[in-house]
Amino acid sequence: MAGSVAALDNAAFDHAPPPMHIVRIAALAALLAAAGCASNPFSARAMTASQLADPARGVVLLSTGAVQRCTMTAMWGPVYQVDTRSTAPGSPIVAIDAPSESDFADHFGTLSTLSLPPGRYAVSVQYANPELESTGKPPAVAFDVVAGQVTYIGELWRETPCQIKASVLVRDRYDRDVELATRLNPAFAAHPPVKALGQWMPWSTAH
Repeated sequence: MAGSVAALDNAAFDHAPPPMHIVRIAALAALLAAAGCASNPFSARAMTASQLADPARGVVLLSTGAVQRCTMTAMWGPVYQVDTRSTAPGSPIVAIDAPSESDFADHFGTLSTLSLPPGRYAVSVQYANPELESTGKPPAVAFDVVAGQVTYIGELWRETPCQIKASVLVRDRYDRDVELATRLNPAFAAHPPVKALGQWMPWSTAH
C-alpha cells in the first residue's frame, strides 16, 4: 500500500536521503511502544541549562502535532545533515502524531528540542510504518543550526491525520511554543529562541 506526503508547496526530493527502510522497521516498534506513554527523549523538559548555553552547539526548538493521534499511519521526522545526506548526530527522530499523551491541551503533539553541531539540516517528513512508502520522495523542512543560539523553526502540523494521503504544514506558533518551553523548563527564559522558520525544499536546493 502506498501513501503520499503533500507539503505546503508539494516540494519533493530529487535525491533521496540514505535508505531508512530497515531502520524504520525497527524504530516503528519502538515508536508504537512509546506511543503508549508520554516519553519524548527530546522534550523541552530534558534540555539542560548547559546544553542551552553550549557555545559549540546550537539548539533547535520545534513542535509537531495533529488534531488526533495515529498509530499505523503515524508520521515522524528523521533529521538529516544536508551536506552529507546522513542522519544527524544521535539519529534524532521527532514524532508528529503518535504520542498518546500530549504537551498541548487542544491537540496531540510534542514540543521538542534538538542539540546539534552547527550546520544545515533537514527534517524529512515520512510515514513511520515502512508499509506506507511514499509515491514520491518525501519532502523536507530545511533549517540552520547556529552555534551558541537557540532557534525556533516552527510547528510541523499534519492537516490530514490518520489518512493515507498526508498534508503537513510549517506553521508559526512561536509565542505559544516559547511560552510552553519556558513553563516546562525555566532555563529557556535566559535563552529566548531566534525565530527562523524551516522552509520546504528538495534536497537539491536545500544547501
